[in-house]
This record gives sequence, structure tokens and C-alpha cells, in this order.
Amino acid sequence: MNKKLIALAFCTMALTACGDSNQADVSLTPNGTYPIVQEDSELTLTLFAPLRVGVSTYHPSENSLSARFAKETGITFEYQEVPLADSQTKLNTLMTSSSYPDVILDHSWSPSEQLLYAEQGIILPLNDLIAEYGPHIQEVIDAYPLVKQNITMLDGNIYSLPTVGMAMHMSSSYKMWINEDWLENLGLDMPQTTEEFTEVLRAFKNEDANKNGDPNDEVPLSGSPNGWNTAAHNFLLNSFTYYSNQSKYMYVEDGQLIYSRATDEFKDGVKYLNSLYEEGLIDELYFTQNSQQLQQLGNNPGDTILGSSSGGSIAAFLTLGNSDKWLEYAAVPPLEGPNGVRNAILYPDYGNMSLSISSTCESPEAVIRAWDLMFLGEENDLFQHNLQGEYGIDYVDAEPGDVNILGDPAKYIRLSSNQEMDGRYWNQLGAWFRPPDQELWFKAKPGGDIEVVLYNETKDKYVPYQPDPSLLVPPLGFDVEESRELIDIEQVLNTYFDQTFAEFVTGKLDIDENWDSYLAELDNIGLPKYLELYQQQYDETVK
Repeated sequence: MNKKLIALAFCTMALTACGDSNQADVSLTPNGTYPIVQEDSELTLTLFAPLRVGVSTYHPSENSLSARFAKETGITFEYQEVPLADSQTKLNTLMTSSSYPDVILDHSWSPSEQLLYAEQGIILPLNDLIAEYGPHIQEVIDAYPLVKQNITMLDGNIYSLPTVGMAMHMSSSYKMWINEDWLENLGLDMPQTTEEFTEVLRAFKNEDANKNGDPNDEVPLSGSPNGWNTAAHNFLLNSFTYYSNQSKYMYVEDGQLIYSRATDEFKDGVKYLNSLYEEGLIDELYFTQNSQQLQQLGNNPGDTILGSSSGGSIAAFLTLGNSDKWLEYAAVPPLEGPNGVRNAILYPDYGNMSLSISSTCESPEAVIRAWDLMFLGEENDLFQHNLQGEYGIDYVDAEPGDVNILGDPAKYIRLSSNQEMDGRYWNQLGAWFRPPDQELWFKAKPGGDIEVVLYNETKDKYVPYQPDPSLLVPPLGFDVEESRELIDIEQVLNTYFDQTFAEFVTGKLDIDENWDSYLAELDNIGLPKYLELYQQQYDETVK
């Protein structure tokens, strides 16, 4: 064991001892029984709790889930509510004080930040607590190796409980959507290759695809650099190389980390994008418009003028409730490039690290026992109350004949939208487990259901082209010094890339003439050191 880990292990042992000494005279029920706190005893715990979208308060007098959680656990929870937009700033300030909440929810700490707080004696290691008091948490962690790898820090400890489980469509949420009505109008098939996609875009541009008599009002392809996966180039470059923001634009080949943006295959992909731009097939506002402007294009009053756009959902580029325009669009499968490359971007479920316990917590075992209820799946629907609202109000039992998005019998019917559930849910706050089939429990909406579309398009068109997870660079932990060095390099690297990439695509810079100088500048910024640090940590973590 190296000196850094010896020091951290020593600190962890000291921290555990300190945690034991903080125990007050709280009477708990036997492990595995609920409520957790005996009737003649009291336990109050403070929670740092960012207000999720659609949630105005977690106070149990105004939130039925909070009231239920307190009743089932016997614990009085005091929620330190902060606006979501300011949560990280508020938390950073809080962590520099000497008065910490007992539980920190939705902290979004990096591995290095967690190690730093552990070294400072601020947060507790959870391994032993989970093993003794969280059997369902342990079961989920053991069943998801990628989650276990992600939440286990360099010293071998777990400092955060995860959220586990995501909808099928989130596994490949970088999709391209195309107006299928336009394809039918022009007698075209769904494109399968980059060449066919180019031909379709040309037809959209030149042949009055929306059949309104004006051949010049169509925008063949648009997008935005800052919407929900609306940067179309990320989708298209996967016809040339594996290109994913999830892996920080790296992939693994024979155990070596490759930076996609410095490969010849990437260069070929940029040339393809430039050819689309030069022909006027990509919206000239592509690199400058924001997601709201893209929505305005998709929501154009009257005739539809947008031929295609990327997005995590059709809702990324038009408002679903405004009209039935969204029904015109279908997902384009990953396109095969000139060299046979055909990738869907894969977002594995690594588990977001979402709950930590401070060393000042009076009863950390009670925290683990309480949140173990959120990992029970259908045995206890607390997790569903968190995500879907209150049973009997926001969702009810399905009727005979009700079917889910696959046409199989449904268990429940949704009655409320997220905007209608304030006061009855937490909108995914904290740690929880969503069973992998949970999205199949609900009745499909009649007359067009976006959830049906997202599920089927992902399953049929994207899952077959998802890469093996071994190709991906998983989340890796670094010490504080390494993290600072990586952040410094990454910020300059991304700033330089964003500007140069846009100039390559728009033709302001010729990529053949400037490729060598581009690579030289990447090296000058620090790409070799960046890859060295990632390779070293990858080797220690994965190999």
C-alpha cells in the first residue's frame, strides 16, 4: 500500500472511532424492523436537500412523501432546503464551516472531493454500515458491478450511496430524429449510412419536403451545442470513431486510452461534417443558437420546417404538448460510415453518488436503515413515491385489459404529470433503486405516447449498436493534486477544441492544411499529460 493510501486508511480508522464516540442515548428497534426508533425515544437528523424541479418543499406538513418517510422510520428529518441552481455553491460554503448536516443529499461530489472530505474527517466510510444495516442496498450494489466500481474510492471505501436504475432510452440518449412524413412525401427510405443521410438532407433542402409550395423554407438538419444531446455532430462522428462525452472523448483499444479528437478517423468525420455544411445542409445557426432557439424552430407555427435534429428526446427540439408535430418524427439508427463504423453512444448505469453521512451524525446506522427502504423495489414503493408521486392520487392500479408500452399487461396507470405532483414526491432526490423493468409497470397513453416511442426506438435501433462497456473509460478517481491538474488541462483543451472544431466544420479553417498544427496545439496544452494520468488510473482501477 502506498503512503497516500496508508495515510487515508489511518484517517478512516480514526474517523470510525470518532463516529462511535458520538453516539447518543437513542433507542433503536432491532435491525431489520421498522420503525427504526422506539416509541419512547427520539431521533432528529438534518438533511441537506436541494429543491428538485417541481418540488417546492420537503417539509412533512406539506409533502406526503416526507411525512410517510418520517412515519415509517420513526425519525424526525429536518430538511435544509436550498434552490437547486445554488445548491453546489451553498454546499461548498457549508462544507467550509464546522457545522455539517447529518446527511448530504445530491451533492455531486467528484471522487477526489469525497476523498478530501474523508481525509478531513468530515464524511464517514459506509462499507461496514451498509453490510450490517443495509441488506437491500448491498444486494443492489453487488448486482451492479459498474456501480460498485464507480462508488468505491481509491482507498477501498464507499462514501456515498448511489442512485441505481434508469429508463431504457437513457442508455443511448444521443439520438438523431428525422421527419418521417418528409421521407414519405419524397419517396425516401430511412437512411442507414452517412451517404444515404446526405442524400436525404439534399432532398429535404431542394424538393419542398413539407409540400407547402415553398422549396426554400425547409431546414434539413439543425441542433444546438447546449441542449439535451442536441449537438448533432456527436451522433454523426460515431460513424467514424467512438466519440462520447461520457468517456471525455476517450475510448479503450487493447488496454490503451485513445483520445478520439486526435485520431485520423475523427479527421474523416470532421470532413464529412464540413461537406454537409458547405452544401447548406446544416443550419448556419447550428453552433450559435441555444436550446430555446432550436425549440422555436421545431415549434414553427403552421408548416413544419425542421427536417432533422439530434436530441435525448423529440422534446429536446419541440414542445410535445403544443401540437401533434412530434408524431412526424422517428429516430434515425446509428449510421454506417464509409469504413463500416456504426456506433451508438452508450451511457452505462454507473450509479450517481447521491448520499453521504457526516461524521457528526448521531446515528449513522439509522440513516442506512432508513434509506434501505428506498432499495426494496416493489416490496416497498417508497422509491416510486419519490419518483412517481403518491399511490392513489398520482398513479393507481391498472384495469383489466390495460397494457404497457410493449403491449403486455400493465400494473399501474399514471394520472399526474410531474408538474402536478408538487407536495407528493421528491423528484428523485437522494439515493434509491429503480428496478430495470419499472417503466413497463405503467399503462401506455392512448393516441401517441413518447415513452413508447423512446423505449421502442432505443431497443430496436440503438441497443444493437451499443459498444461493449470495455470500450468505455469508466469514471475514475484521482487525488486532489491530480484532479486540479486534469481540470486545468481539460478546461483549456475544451476551449481550444470548441473554437477550432467549429472553424473546421464551417470551413473557416481547412482541416488538411491545419491538422498537424491542431495536433501540436493539443500536445502543447497538455494532452500527453492528461492521457498519462488517465491511463495510470485506468490501469490501477480496471486492469
